[in-house]
Formats: sequence, structure tokens, C-alpha cells
Amino acid sequence: MPRRLATTRPESRTKGRQLDLGGQGRIAPSSSVASACLTQPWTVTCSNGCVHGAGSALDFSRSFLPEALAGLSTVRALDEDDRRRMNQIRAASYLHVFDVLETAIGEAARAHASRDVDARDTLVPLLRLDSFDHNELFRGFERAFEESFPVAPRLVPRPRDLDEIFTDAVPLSLLVVALHLKLVTQQHYLACVRGDESLEPSFVRVLKEHWTVECGRTRGESSALAIQHALGAALPGRVPAALRDYRRIVFTIDDVLRRQASLDVETLEAAREGALSSADRDAVVEAQFSAFRKTFLTFGIVNAAFVYAMRSLGPSAPATLAGVVSALSSR
Repeated sequence: MPRRLATTRPESRTKGRQLDLGGQGRIAPSSSVASACLTQPWTVTCSNGCVHGAGSALDFSRSFLPEALAGLSTVRALDEDDRRRMNQIRAASYLHVFDVLETAIGEAARAHASRDVDARDTLVPLLRLDSFDHNELFRGFERAFEESFPVAPRLVPRPRDLDEIFTDAVPLSLLVVALHLKLVTQQHYLACVRGDESLEPSFVRVLKEHWTVECGRTRGESSALAIQHALGAALPGRVPAALRDYRRIVFTIDDVLRRQASLDVETLEAAREGALSSADRDAVVEAQFSAFRKTFLTFGIVNAAFVYAMRSLGPSAPATLAGVVSALSSR
């Protein structure tokens, strides 16, 4: 049964080309939780039985996301404490957005496959158990964060418009979006997170586990590599509709990210126990939305491995990608 995604909560609480990387893991929360504290014990349990971080805690004196993903350095409306809080809030919503997108595309793939044999053959890489297999990973961190951060983060509920576009889209476009997400996951960890010792170490472990499950070989061929092979075998007549629907899906995700950016600023105002001025709030929302868009959409569209994979769909695909980037900037 799919997990129930978090929704908006009350204001406060008292308490390259071919990818072949190894590993798989899940997260398990520790048995006891201290409310209204600065740190929260939790553990990461890998598939080989090794437990990392037993007795460790979330360190809220640190940033969770690197600046390349958080996009806060230019926000003059926030002081140092608020900037750090905003970074931590963004970390929670970053995982939530990944969870929403991956859960929605996984359920849509299964629904398409149940209705149509041809769709099932196309979507084989997304029907594997390890294609988007991190519910426990995200849930464990979300629980630890919510129990220790001063307020519960406001998180966008499962978007109906996202479900509708995935249901309406042609199956091949779901493969394109899935590869986009997997390569974004890799780029975030390898290019932005790995080796940055200033970041909160438990959150870094979550991102590493996400990367290894998304892009590594867990049960035979990696799902990312399987998607690349499926795209290369796509019938030319199905490509135009897939590229059209990929563009539509990207724009729908963009709308979801704008809503989450606004909710993140609401969480910040609750955590600091004071509203920002209207001008400052607009500036922070816009900065956070811009960072969200770059993190989840632009990074993926211009990723070299993604562009390479798209070339297998035909000569028009790279131009389509360039058009999506241009259209996003004018929205």
C-alpha cells in the first residue's frame, strides 16, 4: 500500500552516460524520540545489515543543503539564523518533493501497465521493485525532522494536477521523466553534496542512500541504465508524443514547486515566530522557487547524460529540451 503523504500541518508543535553504481539501503528511526530538542537520534540501516549513525542526531546548528541547491546566499531579507532555518526547511521539502514525484510516477506506471500490454512492455524499467524504492528512507528522516524542528514543515499535499498529467501522458514520456529524476539525484549528490564536510552528516547519508538506490545496481542491471536502453529501443512514431508530454509534465512540476516554495516560507515564519514584511516575503518566495526550479528541473534538462540519452529518440529531441528551458524562464 502506498504511503500517505504529508499535508499542510498546524503552525507549531511542542515537541555520464551509463550509470552503474552499487548499493541499496533503507532508513530506520530510533525507538525513542525527544520532543522540542535541538537534535534527534536516528539510524541508517543498509541492505548488508550495517548500521550507520546509531545514536547520532540531526545537528540543527548546521546547514543541511549545499548552497548550490538551497540558493539562499543572495537573499538579503534573511539574517544568518533565518537563512540557516530556511536551509533546513528546504531540506525537508526537498525530500518531500522527491517523494511526491517518485510515488506519483511509480503509481502512474503501474496503472498504465495494468490497462495496456504495450504500455507494460514500455514501462518494464519502472515496474521493478527497486525503481523508486525509498519510502522508508524518506519517512525515517521526515519523522526525525518533524519531531525535533520547532514547527512541523508545511508540505504540499499529493497534487491532483500531477496525477492527472501522469495519467494522461503517453507511457514513453514517463520513462523520460524517470530518467530525468534519477540523473538529477546523481548530480545533486556527486556534484553538490559529496565531500562537503560543512553539511549535516545524517542528511548527507540520506542523500547518499538515495543516490545509490536510484543510480546503482541493486538487483541486476540498474534501473537508470534499463531506462536508457528502453529509450534507445523506442519506436520513432511514439517519440513526438513523448516529448510533448514530457514538456507538459515539466510545467506541471514547476507549478508544484512554486506552491512548495510558498509553503516553505510559511514554515519559516512559524519557526521564527514572526511574519516577514510583504516585500521580504515575496523576495524569499521568489528566491526559493528559483532554487527549486533549478534543482529539480533545469539541472535535469541540461544534464549531459540526459541530453545524450535523449539523442537516442531522434534529432528533434535536443531542440525540444532547449525549448523547455527557454519556456521555463519565461513562465
